[in-house]
Amino acid sequence: MQLSTTFRGLNQSEINIANRALERQMQRMGRFADRAAILRAVVDANSPEHSVNLKLLVGGEDYLAQSTDYDLPTAITSAVDRLRSQLLRSRGRRETNRQRRISSAAA
Repeated sequence: MQLSTTFRGLNQSEINIANRALERQMQRMGRFADRAAILRAVVDANSPEHSVNLKLLVGGEDYLAQSTDYDLPTAITSAVDRLRSQLLRSRGRRETNRQRRISSAAA
């Protein structure tokens, strides 16, 4: 999985924290993206809260997630959890459709 990040309004220590949190979350999420994927992350700290926008491109499909929190790692984790749930739902739909095609072809 490739990672592309954009940081707005963060100092260097916050950028380092965000990078570590994103790398750790990418490792956890990598097993859910069963195809080549690109993750684009925008981390913004122009207000007291940190906002995280994630866009995951997997096999021609786009998944979007946004989270806002006062704690940067929490905002990143929340956005990644939202992406993960979208990936799981999509995988479930693909499996269901595949099973339907198999059962209709056998009938």
